[in-house]
Amino acid sequence: MHFLVPLFERVMAGGYGCTTLGLGPLTRAHEGANAHRVQRKLVEALQEAFAKYPAAELSRVQMATGIRLERVRLELQVGGADRRKVSGVFPVVLEPRWASDEAQVMLAYHPERQDEAVAMDMEAPLEGQLRALFQHAWGGLGEEEVGALMSRGKERVSAVGFTCSPRSALDDLPRNLREDPGQDPAWRHKRKRSLEVLPGVGVNLTARAASGSLDVGVPRAPLREQLAHLLGAARPQPVLVVGAPGSGKSTLIQRAVLDLLEADGYFTHRNLDRVRGVWQVAGRRLLAGMSHLGEWEKRCVGLLEDAIGRNLVLVVDDVHHFARLGQSRESTRSLAEFFRGPLARRELTIVGECTLEGLRLLEQEAPSFAALFTQLHVPEATRAESLQLMLREARALEQRRPVRVTPHALRAILDVGGALISSRALPGKAMDLLRDLEAAQVEGEDKGEGEAKRAEVGTAQVMRLLSAKTGVPESLIDQSAALSLEGVEAQLAAQVIGQPEAVRVAVDLLARVKAGMTDPRRPYGVYLFTGPTGTGKTEMAKALATLLYGSASRLLRFDMSELSGPDAPARLIGDRWEPDGLLTRRAQEQPFSLILLDEIEKAHRSVHALLLQLFEDGRLTDAAGRTARFNHAVIVMTSNLGARTRGALGFGEGGSATRSAAAAEARMKEVAAAVREFFAPELFNRIDRVVPFRPLSAEVAVAVADKELKKLLRRRGLSERNIFASATAGVPEKLSEVAFSAEDGARSVKRAIEDRIGGLLSEAIAGASAAAMQLLRVKTRGEGFALDRQVLEEAPPAAARWAIEPLLKAPLGVLAGALGALSGRMEALVQGKALGWLSARIQHHLGAHRQGLEERAQGERAQEGGGDDGGAEAHALAAVEHAEAVFNLDAMRAAVTAFHGQVERYRRRIEGDVEAEHMTLEARRFGYLAREDEDSRSRVRLFHTSQLEPLERAPTRHEVLEALAEGYALERALVKVDEPGQHAILIELVPAGERERRSPGTGPGLLEALVYAYVKARGEVEGWAAYTERGDLVASPNVAELPRPEEYFAWRLEVVVVGVVGLCVRDFFELESGTHVWTSLGRGPELVRVRVWAAGAGETPRSAVEAHLARRAVFDEAARVGGELPEDPRALGPVVRSIRFDPPEQKGRTAAIDIEDYAMGYAETAEVQSIQQGLEPLWLLRRTREEVG
Repeated sequence: MHFLVPLFERVMAGGYGCTTLGLGPLTRAHEGANAHRVQRKLVEALQEAFAKYPAAELSRVQMATGIRLERVRLELQVGGADRRKVSGVFPVVLEPRWASDEAQVMLAYHPERQDEAVAMDMEAPLEGQLRALFQHAWGGLGEEEVGALMSRGKERVSAVGFTCSPRSALDDLPRNLREDPGQDPAWRHKRKRSLEVLPGVGVNLTARAASGSLDVGVPRAPLREQLAHLLGAARPQPVLVVGAPGSGKSTLIQRAVLDLLEADGYFTHRNLDRVRGVWQVAGRRLLAGMSHLGEWEKRCVGLLEDAIGRNLVLVVDDVHHFARLGQSRESTRSLAEFFRGPLARRELTIVGECTLEGLRLLEQEAPSFAALFTQLHVPEATRAESLQLMLREARALEQRRPVRVTPHALRAILDVGGALISSRALPGKAMDLLRDLEAAQVEGEDKGEGEAKRAEVGTAQVMRLLSAKTGVPESLIDQSAALSLEGVEAQLAAQVIGQPEAVRVAVDLLARVKAGMTDPRRPYGVYLFTGPTGTGKTEMAKALATLLYGSASRLLRFDMSELSGPDAPARLIGDRWEPDGLLTRRAQEQPFSLILLDEIEKAHRSVHALLLQLFEDGRLTDAAGRTARFNHAVIVMTSNLGARTRGALGFGEGGSATRSAAAAEARMKEVAAAVREFFAPELFNRIDRVVPFRPLSAEVAVAVADKELKKLLRRRGLSERNIFASATAGVPEKLSEVAFSAEDGARSVKRAIEDRIGGLLSEAIAGASAAAMQLLRVKTRGEGFALDRQVLEEAPPAAARWAIEPLLKAPLGVLAGALGALSGRMEALVQGKALGWLSARIQHHLGAHRQGLEERAQGERAQEGGGDDGGAEAHALAAVEHAEAVFNLDAMRAAVTAFHGQVERYRRRIEGDVEAEHMTLEARRFGYLAREDEDSRSRVRLFHTSQLEPLERAPTRHEVLEALAEGYALERALVKVDEPGQHAILIELVPAGERERRSPGTGPGLLEALVYAYVKARGEVEGWAAYTERGDLVASPNVAELPRPEEYFAWRLEVVVVGVVGLCVRDFFELESGTHVWTSLGRGPELVRVRVWAAGAGETPRSAVEAHLARRAVFDEAARVGGELPEDPRALGPVVRSIRFDPPEQKGRTAAIDIEDYAMGYAETAEVQSIQQGLEPLWLLRRTREEVG
């Protein structure tokens, strides 16, 4: 018998649950994570229960027409004697039932308490009846029990169908009197056994389609109709769906599953036992775990027994491998040979999918098996078709998720994404990018309703996603973003020293990639790097990989000396027994990479034939028929051809510059001739550029030593042990002098650095305490090197307390009480002696200022008469100082008065300004005068609400905290306002140790984070100055001209000085003096030394930077000549603050930050977007400083 049973379904974040409706004692319920599995268990439980009842009793089990689910908001009194009010939305099932042949009643019940069903009067309001019903039924329940009955997640009423054999009269006979139908061979043949093999090796696509979890997409006509015709025929034909990856093969097949369901009427009877099933299997799954001879054949026989008789369809995605799967040393039988017979007899229907290359492989290795299939070719979609499909998908995504996809985003996906993702075809690659874009945009966003909460997906988000997928920087793929070729050239020249021609070639490649001028069918570029060993060929390849693909890990290196045998091609592209080739497999895994073929002249000659196809077509096909594409890769070959004779070494020969240059040019000609002689013309002509690397000069050797030394000092072995290292001037020169070797080039310098400096550092690490933070400085000593060690200790905590620290986490009600107390203190200040004292001090300084001006004038007149000026200059300076004091005192008085008014407004809004609210209400209700005459009646407004002062909103919690902190700050400033040097300061920031060279997109470092934090913390910026790594000194009085955080990577600042003015800013910033440390997992640690001092007369940020550079030059010269070292202006002080923070990957997201401020004795953990935001609570506390002890 066929049954259709109503279900109550609930989908929540934690899983899925369903309960049968209207079955009385046969009611069943199941929960789980997978909806299909839960429904399958429920059907099995129902089949088991129904099998115990006779057919006559089960004939009344049917789904009531018109059953529906309502969500009703109710307010109930529950809890028994301890009555409590509970309000919420509850699911209610309304089920129509026939009371007689003519009368119908509507039953209402909760789906989880169906035995409480009551008939409803449909003419009366439903809410009142349900309130009375549930109040009576649930009055004795607890609050938590009633809360569990409220609506949760997505709820609906649906149906499930199944077939079951109820209890018959034969089941009532004694067992010895029953006839066993199983003894009849004909009956036993007709009986369907349960599936045994398929559930373990396959996926039931029919069940997934029925539950709605199968993504059927939008297949293109007429392909859908053609496949439906082939599968829906009286004798279905095996079909091979052929097309490029992403062309829509899987979508077409999945849609065919739903079409078969519709053709079999599933959505009418809801019984999966009455439809044609489709299962997805894979050849590798069939063979998994089958190691003995004959085992996989036995499994396949079981699969045929499952499929034959049920008219099942098997979907196979690796059918092109069937000619090889199953073969072994003991047997040559394959899956193709096994399934060829059942397919030819039409006992089994297989729908396979493969690429055109896979089809050719199948036709070559198993032609008779391939000939059984009807081929259905799926061409790549056109741009217009892809755009239509994307529009449809975008609108569907906008219905499901809080996003809005702009038309510009769709165009960018087609234009930029279509060109970058060449391994897949349209529309697949465009649809995948669109879905990934939506998922990346929604992740972490606030989930909310309404258009205002929707995340907009535009061109910028597309570029960010493509950059993350491919590794190509946004600056290269975004046509609207400018690329500074000068900056790129400077960065490359700093990494690959002494090779200007190679640097220009690399910059030209980047420019062509940026402009989209590369041939889309070939690699981005094919280069041959020639020259002596140790001249930077491999280093240039690493630099190119970093600039093009974001990381040096994208460099795939192949040592061609290991491929010198005749089996080299098989190792690169695979063979019959090992189809995964070294080159093709890695290129398939990472198509965006730089392929480095090191020492190409050592490879076997047969490899050159492969390179011809690689250089010309940008692709290789492995032994399994899979295509590896290289049209987004760069191919770099290195060679020492012609550079092995005497003189062609890493460093140039001695002698005059003219003779050395001539000798180098002659050697380069020899190298070029050797290269042309070695490569066949057809291969040589496919190389885009032969890039010569020249021997390095002695000056270049110093620069190489400096670069490699900095790399050594940045190693994680030091930073992980809290050791920060740097080197004094003269160390690179000494290293190049000691390590000079004409035979090894730059490699000899690297070895010397590892041996001499690395050994010193290793000894220092071994002898250092693991917990001690220290700075090591490498310096020259005689003919060798030595280390200076400075242990960085934590700064002692200041003798102070922070008044509002207990209130940082307090609720607004507690803060309101503190605000009332602050209002009283401010009232006392205004009405008390404080303002009077300020006025007196102002009068004093004004008098002193006037006196100073008069004495200066008298001195100038006396000087004009030939007498003594009487110290006119000193009087002038004194007058200026008194004028500044008057300005600061008057600003203090104005600040106290204004702040008092602000606190009063905050207090009134928190307590409620009743008088103002009553005036507004009166104006709105009674501010009119009625006027009548014979023809009309009108109202004249007497009073408008705009004449009243606008009602201010209540202050937020953060605003109240700000007010409390400012109150303490003003009270402290009253004590220190008359102290000289409190109101104008200079803040100097100097990075310490060797820093990692950051690239665009890595975000600001500690130096720039502190600069921007100080600019916004307190006071006003009067000017700033900075010195860059390039030797530029820039200064400006305008804070808006400070380089933005994203620009710092190009500036590479070595010292920054910021001038800040404001009431008692020195008292606020003085605890910043010392060393600041930032550690994170994704980047190396950073140290910044901060120094705060009162600005002297005429002292500016620019003059402070110049003074720092002068002191540094004196120190470096002393270190270079080996004399007694003066005080180092870069010396570090005690550690005042330690920060641990990994910046969020996307703008607008937050990440955890741990801040330990040793000077303040304060620690904080929070979720913030930046270091600047993490420091804001410290600035709040700093303003409430109170001395203790």
